[in-house]
Amino acid sequence: MAMDNAFGALNQQALILAVLALQHDDAKLLTQLGLTDIDEMLAGQLRDLTIEHLNSAKSFRGSLFQLKFETRQLNLFLNMALGKTRETHQINDAIKAGLRQPMLEEIKGVSRREYASRRSLMGLPENHRGRIETLSEEDELLVLSTWQKLNDIEDPLTRWLSLHEITGISLDRAWITIQQFA
Repeated sequence: MAMDNAFGALNQQALILAVLALQHDDAKLLTQLGLTDIDEMLAGQLRDLTIEHLNSAKSFRGSLFQLKFETRQLNLFLNMALGKTRETHQINDAIKAGLRQPMLEEIKGVSRREYASRRSLMGLPENHRGRIETLSEEDELLVLSTWQKLNDIEDPLTRWLSLHEITGISLDRAWITIQQFA
C-alpha cells in the first residue's frame, strides 16, 4: 500500500512537471520527459489540468512514466553528497578539537556566523577569547614531529584532525606551535 501511495505521489509530481514544461515552453524539460512528440490535443489537456485532476493522480493505479536513474549522474551526486557530509563532520570535529574560527576560516572558509551556529547546535559553550596557552617543550616537539609525519595528507583539515587524534593536543595550541616553527 505504501508503494502505491509513493507511485501515486510520483505520478502527481510528474504531471505537475509536465504542465510546467508545457506552460513555459521548456524544450529541454519536455525532451527529458519524453513529451516532444505529443499531439496538440494531449498537450492542451495537460495544460488545462486543475488541482482536482492532479489530486486524482494519486489514486491512479498505473504509472504515467518510466523512472530510470542516470547512473553517471547518480554517481556524481552521491560523491558530492558524501563529500559534503564528510566535510561537515570534519568541521564539527575540528571545532570540538579546539580549532578556532579564524583558523577554520583560513582552512575551509568558515564564517564567524557559521562557526557560532555550529558551536550552538553542538551544545558547546561560547568560545573564550584571549591568548592561547602555549605548549610545553615536550608537547611542541610532539606536535612538530607528528605534523611532519602527516605531510603526505593533502587535505589540510584531515591533516589537522589526524594531528589531534594522534597527539590529543588542542588544535588551537598546536596551530600556534606550527605557525611559529613550520
